[in-house]
Amino acid sequence: MNLSQLYYFRKLAEVKHYTHAAEELFISQPTLSNSISQLERELGIPLFEREGRKIKLTKYGEEFYQYATEAVNALEKGIALAHEHSGSPTGSIDIGAIYTIQSDYLPSLIKGYRDQYGKDAQVNVFQGLTQPLLEDLESNRYELAFTAYVDSKPDLTFVPVLTQRLVAVVHRSDKLAWSKNLTLDSLRGRDIITYPPTTPIGAEVSALMTTHGLSATHTYANDEITLGSMVESTPGTIGLALDTIGLAPFRELITKRLPEVDDDFHTVCLAFKTAAYKTRAVENFIEFTRSFEWDSKR
Repeated sequence: MNLSQLYYFRKLAEVKHYTHAAEELFISQPTLSNSISQLERELGIPLFEREGRKIKLTKYGEEFYQYATEAVNALEKGIALAHEHSGSPTGSIDIGAIYTIQSDYLPSLIKGYRDQYGKDAQVNVFQGLTQPLLEDLESNRYELAFTAYVDSKPDLTFVPVLTQRLVAVVHRSDKLAWSKNLTLDSLRGRDIITYPPTTPIGAEVSALMTTHGLSATHTYANDEITLGSMVESTPGTIGLALDTIGLAPFRELITKRLPEVDDDFHTVCLAFKTAAYKTRAVENFIEFTRSFEWDSKR
């Protein structure tokens, strides 16, 4: 048994797919398969079993995973401490993030982090929606994730980092686009497009609409780009969306502030596994993010 086998085993246990695990490890699938087979022969137990196109840990694999993970984490911590004593923290930080913060907030945050801690630690950013991002965070694909808050995740810590405003999205040919007093009540009887109530932001908008006696006509726009394109192609409909970069490409649309809705309607958080081992670079990134003050107007 060697260290590479333990790393390969841990990654495969997390990803549960030979091809995807091999890609993330930057090795060939046969190399990964042979390594796992050799490890199983040395241990004398099956570690994985097929489940359709994917695989899952056997009960023996579940037990071995706990010990293997502890061993690899302890080694990584020792390596990180050694690097810390010799200079700046190194390694990599894998971050999942909703796309709406990737054009302004996140670049400013990463630049500030690098200015303070140096560029030795590589920061990798991956795009996604809140629920899939949190699932990947829980399966250790990422160390950190920027998402909406979800209250059904007791093993995760959520740190509020910024807020986003909810606006009405109106086609410029619509008379409401030029109204000086557009309110939620003025939307009664109109076709309203917004997010699915099964998403965190969709649940927030749904609760707001219920309070004002409104209901959405369509709730299948998972992001602002989709919602904006739907409103632009269907004049007369009204969108309720976060005022993000996703609406910027649509020149025929106008966003209107809603007097009944606070500007800090939706909160974006930094999420991480509370009890998981964190390298010094990740710990530094968390602490820097907690204290980072971002000016959205700059």
